[in-house]
Amino acid sequence: MTMGTTYQVKIARVELSDIQLHSIRTKVDSALKEVNRQMSTYDPGSEISRFNKYEETAPLEVSREFADVVKMALQIYESSDHTFDITVAPLVNLWGFGADGNRITPPTKMEIGKMIKNIGSHQLEIVGDRSLKKKIPQLQLDLGAIAKGYGVDVVTLVLRTNGFTSFMVEIGGEVYAQGAKDDGDLWRIGIDTPRLASIPGEDLQAILNLRDVAVATSGDYRNYFEYDGKVYSHTINPKTGYPVEHNLASVTVIASNCMEADGLATAVMVMGKDAGMRYIESMNDTEAYFIVRKDKTTYETFQTAGFDKYLQNQ
Repeated sequence: MTMGTTYQVKIARVELSDIQLHSIRTKVDSALKEVNRQMSTYDPGSEISRFNKYEETAPLEVSREFADVVKMALQIYESSDHTFDITVAPLVNLWGFGADGNRITPPTKMEIGKMIKNIGSHQLEIVGDRSLKKKIPQLQLDLGAIAKGYGVDVVTLVLRTNGFTSFMVEIGGEVYAQGAKDDGDLWRIGIDTPRLASIPGEDLQAILNLRDVAVATSGDYRNYFEYDGKVYSHTINPKTGYPVEHNLASVTVIASNCMEADGLATAVMVMGKDAGMRYIESMNDTEAYFIVRKDKTTYETFQTAGFDKYLQNQ
């Protein structure tokens, strides 16, 4: 377990003794505990919790790693027309998808209007290499849409540093695959069909063959609640304060690192298929696969121009 979900590491093309296996597992667990210590909103003593409780507008020093993740988040915020916003935490909590716990009814229009006044990454500034500055004391951060991807990159670095060249790292569905498996085949990663309340891996829409790339998926079908016949997804549009309402059910992004893939997938999930397609097509070495919900049981798929090379013929 890590970061409120599960993780797995598969190392190929090498033989390890029990001592070596224990050693690398200890290093990976230690690295992930540090990521949690920095970025978990569920840990009241974490760096992010300390920042969220900090009600001053003077800069607050944080770890270099924390600052680097925030820096990437702000870059995606700017490039995505502000659809990716790590200051959305109060809205995530208000809708029952954060550390404050679940809810079964939507918040009122008045509650949302009051909360949205404190949202916006333009209210956040990086000072120097490793200090963060709030422009308003109420600003809160939630790195849930990028921290798992960052965690994958951290574990990837641990494995590379220890001499491994063929491995797969997965945290909560976000993946980095390097090299090949023992049999020489590429790493195979499934994309779930986005059926509401489905079990991961139960029904696959597509299978990817991956080498030396990261992949992240964002969707509306895992974390949601239903009220009065309407489904409310955990993906909040920071501009409106409401969960997204378009028919994009899932997007899978392939990029060079998992932190970026993770953040881009969330940004596209807010944008919707058409704007998201244009956004990803404008980037180098980045591809995406879109699953659009036509009704409760049927879907249509779309992909960027270079995605086909990753798809396994089924």
